[in-house]
Amino acid sequence: MNLLVVLIVLGFRQLGFAAEPAATVAALMRSWRDSWLTRGLREGWNGTVVLAFIVLPPAVLVAVGALLLGAIWHGVVLALIALLVMLVVLLDRQRPDVLQREQEGWLATTLETEAIASVGLLTLEIAADAELTRARRALLEEQMHELFSPLFWLLLLGPIAATTYYFLRISALAAASPASDRARRLLEYADWPASRVLSLTFALAGDFVATWQHWRSNALGAGVSAIALLDESAAAAQPVDLRMSTEDSPGAVLAAALTAIAALLHRGLVIWVVLLAVHTLWP
Repeated sequence: MNLLVVLIVLGFRQLGFAAEPAATVAALMRSWRDSWLTRGLREGWNGTVVLAFIVLPPAVLVAVGALLLGAIWHGVVLALIALLVMLVVLLDRQRPDVLQREQEGWLATTLETEAIASVGLLTLEIAADAELTRARRALLEEQMHELFSPLFWLLLLGPIAATTYYFLRISALAAASPASDRARRLLEYADWPASRVLSLTFALAGDFVATWQHWRSNALGAGVSAIALLDESAAAAQPVDLRMSTEDSPGAVLAAALTAIAALLHRGLVIWVVLLAVHTLWP
């Protein structure tokens, strides 16, 4: 059932189906979050207590629904609950996404040939590398929080874990408060195992030797954050060439480089789906 749920949700996400209903539900979820954040600040509650009021009721509701309705058609009911949860989780995404926003910004910025020559190609390439690093990190963070970590927790522990992760994520996006700070710390812990699996997937989807060597040296390090590991693994798995000539458009070069990183993520997602299919269909 998990395979069918994942395929349906990814299809909706890719084709943009149900975007408006998903936005409406996401607004309701944020209203729920904001109501508790406001009350917590007004009453002077501890951040952990506020976060518990935000996260636990939806997770308990999903658990109770699975328990009560699962007695009828256990597998079907769990699949339907997982489908509804993941439609909310995976369709709640920032628009425009990082890839579109960064590429449109780069392509809208043009430099004339004379300006490129006056700046110097080496200086331009160094600046482009720094810009790509920033955008790659933002893209990986977006995909980790909005796609890969929710899928990881769904497949590992089911829709209750995916629900908990989702409310941690939207709580971490709230304005600075004790609860949002606590949510960001917990989110780092939740991303830790998922990031290790995804970075290992990059080895299969890209340059295996370079990525595997980096993964083996850094994956188990407690001090290596999820996004830092993903960023370094993606750079090893998908090297890009930012060398330019005076005829090149820096924006076009950067856009092509970020597209290559996005393609690495797509290949990684395909690997996850294939492995899930093998696990599901294996006798």
